[in-house]
This record gives sequence, structure tokens and C-alpha cells, in this order.
Amino acid sequence: MTFPESPTIEGLPRPRILAVGGRTEVLETITDELAAAGLVARGETIERALAGIDGAFDLISFGAGVSTEIAETLERRLRRNSPGARFIRTYAPYAAHQIATAARGIAPPTVDLPAYCDRIGYKGPLEPTIETLRALQQHHLASISFEAIDVLLDRGIDLAPQAVDAKLIGGRRGGYCYEQNGLFKRVLAAIGFAVDGLVAGVRWMKAPGAPPPPRTHMALRVTIDGTPWLADVGFGSSVPPAPLRLDIGDEQPTGHESFRFVGVGSGLYLQARIQDGWQTLYDLSPEPMLDGHYALFNWYTSTSPASIFRQKLIVARITADARHTLLDNRLTIRSADGAIERRHLDASGIGQALGDIFLLDVEAAWRPLIERAAAQLT
Repeated sequence: MTFPESPTIEGLPRPRILAVGGRTEVLETITDELAAAGLVARGETIERALAGIDGAFDLISFGAGVSTEIAETLERRLRRNSPGARFIRTYAPYAAHQIATAARGIAPPTVDLPAYCDRIGYKGPLEPTIETLRALQQHHLASISFEAIDVLLDRGIDLAPQAVDAKLIGGRRGGYCYEQNGLFKRVLAAIGFAVDGLVAGVRWMKAPGAPPPPRTHMALRVTIDGTPWLADVGFGSSVPPAPLRLDIGDEQPTGHESFRFVGVGSGLYLQARIQDGWQTLYDLSPEPMLDGHYALFNWYTSTSPASIFRQKLIVARITADARHTLLDNRLTIRSADGAIERRHLDASGIGQALGDIFLLDVEAAWRPLIERAAAQLT
């Protein structure tokens, strides 16, 4: 394929783009959209790419249908003629956008890794392995509490990376799923993990036969050596304490509960074994989300009167020893050995728990919501 005479785009050299995917008609749709955006791309099926491709490229994308093993094989071959090429993974509905963003040199949002590691007290290796993922998830959960206090204060939740980092890292605050998993996603990507944002509908503590909930919870899929893992640091009191394999349905023990996945339609139920029974936490969609997709979910969750975070003070933290949960004025401590302690707190006790157990610096502006929580009948 000969690239046309148009040497620059937005002042930069025109990138030579190759898109590899499973279906010719999908590739044509993607390359047509890129052409309309002023970018020229060559689309090749997996079979054609494996047979051999001539030419050099600056940007090479592999669609979701390209397995990890095939992608690694193709990358080795293509680097012979394109040693400086950038390789990205794309998902067909968003592929033209993902390729155009990369072609224009728009870097994904980053994070200050040393500051994050200091925040969670992690001093181990930073390599994209399952051991690193387990260690980071455990340290994150023990150091950054789940909380949505800003929602109760009508402050809103800003998901811009710099705002999240200033709050959770610099300000040593907690956050809820979009903040927690959004930060964790950037951390994992910076280390070199292949990570996708996902969305789920929360079914935990729903009444039997209740209408299906909207999918508003953010979770992560991390692929390591071809194996997909669920990583979630933002599900509050019942968050999985360790990564879980998404490709098996067997029971998966952790230092706390055991978990399993049950295939339902095109998605999965995540279930936890609680008191000798399986309880569904959420139904997970396999379709990856772009960061911008969470803006609508975040707006609904932080502003709708139906949102639980607009109604109750909910704070949670999990360590290797115990789960700690504050629901308004009721503090519950579930030890890893199964023992449960519950007690009700007055306003002073809530403030003390927020500091001592949940590691938060209590602000004077929180006093009214703490008093309201103390007066609740829970």
C-alpha cells in the first residue's frame, strides 16, 4: 500500500498505520472512519498478517480478536521492518478513536508511581506479574479507604486524573469505585499491565426479585500472559481482597471469603461464599469501557436521589486481618477467621473511627453529616 502525499498531520509527520483484526468488513469500517478523520491506515486480517506483511509502520493496532499469543508473534515479526513502531490494543467499536488518539500523539493519563507507592506503603517490584498485582491490590485496599463523603456534602466527584490524584494520593483521602479503580487502572498501565475498564450492575444486598440494577460499578480486567484477572479496589465492604481469574468458574479462596464467577448471558455474576451460601455481588459485562464512559455513571451515582451514596454514610477498609465497615452509625468488623463484631457509635465515636480505623483526616465540615449518621436507626 502506498501512503498518499500528505506528509504531516497537525504539524507532525504522518504516521504509517496498520490495523490487524478478525473481519474484513470491520477493518474497512475502521479505516474508512480514520480516512474521514485525515488518517490513512492499512487494515489486514489476522490470517493475512500471519502470512506476512511488507512495509514499515509507525503505529500498529491489534483488535480484541487477536489473541495474546498471536499478538506476540506478530509483534516480533513486524518489528523487523518497524523497530520503532508503537503497538496498541483496540476494541472494534472504539478502534478508530483509539488509533486516532495514538496517531496524534495524545498520551494516556499517567500517575506519579513513587508517590502512589509511598501512599500505599508498597516497596516491592514494579513488574507486570500476578505477584505484583496481588501485592498492589492488598496494599491499596489496606491504605485507601472506600468512602463517598464528598457526595453527601454535595461537592461532586471530579474524575479528572489530576483531581483524583490530588485527593487520594496528595490529600490522603478515600474515594468510591470510579476514583479508586480509575487510579488503580492508571497505576497498572504505567507499570506495563494490559488493563481494561469494565462496568457492572451491583446486586449485593438487593431484595430477591428486585429489578436488575443499572450497570454503574467500575471494575478492571487485567490480562497477564494471556490470562484475564478481575481486579477491583472500589467495591466497599465486600470488595474481593485479591485478583480473581475470570476464565474459570471454580471456587477461588482468598484470605477472607471464597469467590466464584457464574456465566450469565454474555456476562458474569461475581459471587462470594457468605455463611455457607453464595451471594451475588455484581453482574459484570465483558465489554471494555473508555475512561470517558464513566462520566455518565459518576454523574448518576453522585447526584441521583436513588443513589445509596446520597442517603447513607458508607466507609470501608479491608486488611489481611479484617473487613471494617461503617454504615451510618453501625461499625462492623468481620475478622478473616469469620468472627463478627458490631457496635453502634455516637457522633464522637464515628469521628474517631473515621480517623483511627479508616485513616481519614476528619474535616470540620463533616460534622453535620456525622451527627446525622449518629442519629440514624440502622
